[in-house]
Amino acid sequence: MRGQMHVGREYRRRPDVLIDMTPLDTPSRLRGIGRYTASLAQGLAELAEEGGLDLRVEGLIRNGFGSGSLTDPSLRFSGDPDLRTSEWQYKRYKMVRRLTMGSLAAGTGARLLHLIDPKGTPWDSRVPRIVTCHDLIPLVLHREYLCSIPGARAAQVAFDFVRYRSAVRLIAVSEATRRDVVAHLGVDPARVDVVYHGVDPKRFNYHAEEGEAEWVKAAIGVSDPFLLYLGGGDRRKRLPLLIRAYARAQRTRDVVLVIAGALTRHQRKVLAGEARAAGVSSRVIFPGFVADRLVPALYRACLGHVFPSIYEGFGLPVLEAMSCGAPTVTTLETSLAEVAGEAALGVPADDEAALAGAIRRLVDDSALRRELSVRGPAWAAHFTWRRCADETLTCYRKALEE
Repeated sequence: MRGQMHVGREYRRRPDVLIDMTPLDTPSRLRGIGRYTASLAQGLAELAEEGGLDLRVEGLIRNGFGSGSLTDPSLRFSGDPDLRTSEWQYKRYKMVRRLTMGSLAAGTGARLLHLIDPKGTPWDSRVPRIVTCHDLIPLVLHREYLCSIPGARAAQVAFDFVRYRSAVRLIAVSEATRRDVVAHLGVDPARVDVVYHGVDPKRFNYHAEEGEAEWVKAAIGVSDPFLLYLGGGDRRKRLPLLIRAYARAQRTRDVVLVIAGALTRHQRKVLAGEARAAGVSSRVIFPGFVADRLVPALYRACLGHVFPSIYEGFGLPVLEAMSCGAPTVTTLETSLAEVAGEAALGVPADDEAALAGAIRRLVDDSALRRELSVRGPAWAAHFTWRRCADETLTCYRKALEE
């Protein structure tokens, strides 16, 4: 029977679209890609439950030839909670993905494969692909992210060319990312759809839970008012600049600066040295990785959220912080201007004086903080995972028609 495959004595309809949910079994599940994977799948599952999904969409949940289910028709897969992820495990995952995922997808009879994580593109391309492009960081910021040997940027172009030019269509997570794909890789603009991420208002809101002030104090070891940065420590985040601007703002007696996230030993050493040189080492706190369940509480508890990154494909931390009512300072570079809108205090990239001035304003002006605390949730409410699911479904239909 057309559109079906035989399983035992029953016939099972083949999926129209497979969403690759295997990133949820890698370190990516703790990053924006993991949030995107799980939330998009949940949005599509809700559409299916309400009868609004006209395509059969399933999650591909096994990477490689092994035991266990290959797909999850419910789209509720959350990864193995006991799986110990590491960067080595992620490298192995990408290699296995290249070797096996294409044939696994072809074996299901799927008509389209949605690659959530572009890295480790499968070599077997029998199933047409739609690929989400989150950013082109190594290509755009090649002087900071690629080694200086001749040909490094050309090799990165080749990698990205394979990832994105081999797809039927692309999903870009912002207009800025779409512009980068077109400008740096020569992708036809007509093949790229912009679909913004969303935010979960059930988790990220301004309603504090009972006892969360104590949770925050225990997590970061701080009871003073604090400014918060939450995220990675790579170069584009401009954390040394943040420390210098914090010192220059001369408000260290009023607030502590908390830099939370899974920093490497080298990153922490560099930042601690920066704090010592600026004379603020006793007021800059590095609590390390913070459990995901505590993230909304941190945003609600901070005096202000500071995010000085110079490049983001989307900038999910900014959206989630604003949704929690955290007055936010950020650079209005790349996608951050789209995500922050008029709901955050914007500063130019790499401008220490401007960042210091914004920090002073945020600490000194309680009326400004109240205004941003109101604007943030109202603006963030425009970004929903349900809308993300609806628009992604439209992308699937376009790809299948082509």
